[in-house]
Amino acid sequence: MTAADVVVVGAGAAGLFAAIHAAERGGRVLLLEKKDRPGLKILISGGGRCNLTTTRHGRDLEAQYEPRRARWLRHALRAFPPRALCQWVEAAGVPLQEEDLDKIFPVSGRAKDVLGALLRRAEALGVELRTEAPMLELERCAAGGFAVTTPQGVLTAPAVILAVGGKSYPRTGTTGDGYGVCRALGHRIVAPVPALAPLAVDVDWVHRLAGIVLDASVTVRDGAGRALCRRRRPVLFTHRGLSGPGPMDLSGYIEERGGGCTVALDLVPDLAPEAVRRGLMEAARSHGKRSAKSALPDALPERLRAALVELADADVALAELRRDRREALARLVKDASLPVERSLGFAHAEVTRGGVELEEVDPRTMQSRLVPGLYLCGELLDVDGPIGGFNFQAAFATGRLAGLAVGAPPAARDQ
Repeated sequence: MTAADVVVVGAGAAGLFAAIHAAERGGRVLLLEKKDRPGLKILISGGGRCNLTTTRHGRDLEAQYEPRRARWLRHALRAFPPRALCQWVEAAGVPLQEEDLDKIFPVSGRAKDVLGALLRRAEALGVELRTEAPMLELERCAAGGFAVTTPQGVLTAPAVILAVGGKSYPRTGTTGDGYGVCRALGHRIVAPVPALAPLAVDVDWVHRLAGIVLDASVTVRDGAGRALCRRRRPVLFTHRGLSGPGPMDLSGYIEERGGGCTVALDLVPDLAPEAVRRGLMEAARSHGKRSAKSALPDALPERLRAALVELADADVALAELRRDRREALARLVKDASLPVERSLGFAHAEVTRGGVELEEVDPRTMQSRLVPGLYLCGELLDVDGPIGGFNFQAAFATGRLAGLAVGAPPAARDQ
């Protein structure tokens, strides 16, 4: 049996940062990772380039998360905002740069540089990393503290930080291991569903547009027609449905409702509906012999124009276009609604929506309100954000709070 002051389970972004900040307070920190190397999700993020965080800040940053989750996450984000994370990483020897969509990446374009900086800092502080060491069981000890069972033996510690992630990208090791452990200790688990995943859209004309990328506004509506979330971000048509930042941001809302939603595409968000209608009418007066698709906004690719006029039964010369068909075509440009029941699932999801109920975790320390000495952070919690570095930001910020709290003297920890 091996004793430590803190055992951190999971060597991803949240776990590494928790271990580092706990070690900075002194004491022996053991960091367990079930895979044969740490930080696999860091390495594959951003296409191997690691979209570390975002340039958004303050209330604008918080507004990017779903309101209930944003309120709970507020303290962590304000205590360690994106600017502070950038400063930490650059001080660790990794220059960063801003890119499109408010994203922050390493200048090198290598995710391994970010992971390397985290591992070097952990090693310098004496954090003991053990790979191929999955947590098989977590028990409370009668005398206080915890026993963590691994294939290599049992570890004991007065405090444990769980940073085992959710269920997204299971090949990286995030297979939902923490849910059963937390449930056994009394925590409620909000049903985990895939988030930031491409949408499965069983509509032929969408499949035929595979490869087209468009700057569009996308809105997901529930079965009653209520708008749940709206994003203006790139949309990628694929042979299976819709991908790209816009549709992927909507997937968690669809999955947590079990489907029955529609996704509406505004294909020219910079144009008002009246401007689209007026453009068609003016073109009909001036160029009646031209095809209807030629009068659609210039921003729309040729294949998409052809699909729209076919859907609106408007593939005729402008002079022959009936008013109802013209109105139908204008509506499709501004509100092309598609039924969506599901995403492509956890195997394609960047994060998990759902997890440990937030009301059961202290947002200032990440300590369980039900189990003293147990700290929960990162994707294990019911917190997720949109594409663009928001989920890494939440992971680092919550991991930091857990590490600081568990490394603090007991009196300070309970304040």
